[in-house]
Amino acid sequence: QNMLALLANQAALLDKKIEYLTTKSLRKKIARFLLEESAKNQDADLFEIPLNREALAEYFDVQRPSLSREMTRMKEERIIDFHRRTFRLLDREALRRYAN
Repeated sequence: QNMLALLANQAALLDKKIEYLTTKSLRKKIARFLLEESAKNQDADLFEIPLNREALAEYFDVQRPSLSREMTRMKEERIIDFHRRTFRLLDREALRRYAN
């Protein structure tokens, strides 16, 4: 049972990674990721993500400057706010629109 649980978890992680890799828009990737992380934290508007900027860029298969630039744009548009790995969702509806 433990082995099956581990394999199921690994398959779910790989499935999620494929979903991010096939998504073309960086903003869509960020929006989906932040909404998922918020859901893991009981839909909290303030939460910490498990990855630093470099690891997140690698996870999305994008360059770190591109990720930082897009996140800064979202911050300027008052959709999100962040400091290092701590994020605050300011406009959840906008994130949902970008995620779909």
